Amino acid sequence: KRVPIASVEGFVRQIIGWREYVRGLYFWHMPAYLDDNALDAEQPLPKLYWTGDTEMNCLKHVVRDTLAHGYAHHIQRLMITGLFALLLGVRPRAVHEWYLAVYVDAVEWVEVPNTIGMSQFADGGLMGSKPYIASGKYIDKMSNYCKGCRFDPAVSTGPKACPFTTLYWDFLDRHRERFAGHPRLVMQVRNLDRLKPTAIEAIRAEAEHLRLRLAAT
Repeated sequence: KRVPIASVEGFVRQIIGWREYVRGLYFWHMPAYLDDNALDAEQPLPKLYWTGDTEMNCLKHVVRDTLAHGYAHHIQRLMITGLFALLLGVRPRAVHEWYLAVYVDAVEWVEVPNTIGMSQFADGGLMGSKPYIASGKYIDKMSNYCKGCRFDPAVSTGPKACPFTTLYWDFLDRHRERFAGHPRLVMQVRNLDRLKPTAIEAIRAEAEHLRLRLAAT
């Protein structure tokens, strides 16, 4: 009774629960796990991941801090660098190789399931039941990055459109068939269905322009 019960619970859950779950996934499914690509993502990793040169304020700060310190908070990894790669459709193994290269605390047996499984949903739901997807409005709600950004997280097309928001709707559109009946994503797909066909067409065009531009820079 020398330690608060909440601290004991957190330690036991992380070591006996989550740690062993991740370790088991890695050793059970490697080496084929590295090439899982359930969403058929083939976009190259944008060069901005190695430079931080982007007008997206959240990515600029997280990538530059990562390159400077070899570290980023778990949520910055999952819901900024990982989210953008997922929405853009980057090849999962390229995302894994970047994480393994830039973070000082990246150990492969931990990092592979967290990237291939949790971050990129490349294992099709083996590690977690849903992809962690969100629009720029999530980043605006959970951080102060958007206050200094030229993009508007509420806008999906046009010169002020937030690339996260554009790619979020495009992701749902591209994978509508897979997730339309998913119990944890059905509401997000229904929100997509509320958009006018002309709006969806504009989002598709904007997303394709983003992919072509980022692949060339």
